[in-house]
Amino acid sequence: MFIIKWWRFLQGYLVVTVRGRGVERLLNLAITRGVQFADLKKSRDQARFSIALKQFRMLRPLVRASRCRLHIERKVGFPFLMYRLRRRRGLALGAVFFCLVLYLATSFVWFVRVTGVNRLSQGEILKLAEELDLRPGVWKRRLNLPELEEEMVRRHRGIAWAGLRVKGIVLEIEIVEHIPPVEQDPAPADLVAAKDGLIQRVVVVEGEAVVSAGDTVSQGDLLIRGEKPLAFPEEGEEPPLKEKVRARGEVWARVWYESRVPVEEKIRRLVPGEESRQSFFLVWKGRRLRLWGPKEDPYPHSREELRQWTWKWRNLTLPVEFTKITYREMKLEEQIFSPGEALERARRLGKEQVLKQIPAGVAPEQIFVEEEREGGQLWLRTVAETVENIAQVKLHRRQR
Repeated sequence: MFIIKWWRFLQGYLVVTVRGRGVERLLNLAITRGVQFADLKKSRDQARFSIALKQFRMLRPLVRASRCRLHIERKVGFPFLMYRLRRRRGLALGAVFFCLVLYLATSFVWFVRVTGVNRLSQGEILKLAEELDLRPGVWKRRLNLPELEEEMVRRHRGIAWAGLRVKGIVLEIEIVEHIPPVEQDPAPADLVAAKDGLIQRVVVVEGEAVVSAGDTVSQGDLLIRGEKPLAFPEEGEEPPLKEKVRARGEVWARVWYESRVPVEEKIRRLVPGEESRQSFFLVWKGRRLRLWGPKEDPYPHSREELRQWTWKWRNLTLPVEFTKITYREMKLEEQIFSPGEALERARRLGKEQVLKQIPAGVAPEQIFVEEEREGGQLWLRTVAETVENIAQVKLHRRQR
């Protein structure tokens, strides 16, 4: 359908209206003579349709034969557009010139944008880009982006990866910087447990392991001692002297996190009310002068919002502040839950609390919940189990 419409537009067509008693005869004669028309809308003594420009001449004698009157409503298509432009050559040449200038203008880079820099400066990257002919005014077709990306990485040691892309007239340079190596403190140290847990796996890079899989440790217990023998003893020899080193390794343990939430069928909470009051003050040298509004909070429960303004003019700052305090009423609301709703709410709160205790990047392997009753109050105990590296560095004490 889309292709047919474009073909009709290129050929040109007329939208005509035919009136008279012979409209029916006109349409029948047009069909028998092979005249094609579209978008026909017919009433009793009138018909409106569109006809191709080439077939319009075939229609005129049929109109006279059927004693009808024909009126051209619209002329649509490329031939009529060209005819209008031929009469307005200045407009046509201006449109062509505008399109040509627009094409040429968008064929060049006019702005260079740098993103991703942190330790490096944008000026440093722009200077490197200018050395590679990446500057405003360069023709976009001259840019071999993959080759220029590799060249930027080769020329600068601080760049780990460079990405170039052209968006319209903007050249974007995205930089990924090299991460500097972390300088390790050479001071002797042990690895101790950061939290309680059940040891699952011990990986020693430097030092001597004190624990093994299956051991239970508490926070602060020694895991890997920062010592290594100076030589390996033979049978019957005394243990050699040991050198103090900085222990390195990983100790993976099973760790548990716990939370206890009461199952409450009735809770009280503060909800926003409808009323609010405002007080305005002038503050000067630590003293506050009330201009208007309540002197103190007029509500038993409220939320305060504070806004302050100071007067500045160039480098001069007046020592007077204008303060507005908005007191928004908070109402104490009592909410009642069914036993099932209270239990579900406690489950949700317990899970939220226990997940907040887990370090970022550590996923719980399982979460289980159990009910406890204490003094007539029902509690939900939520426990999350994880496997994580619990080793942390503890420096040796210096001997005086």
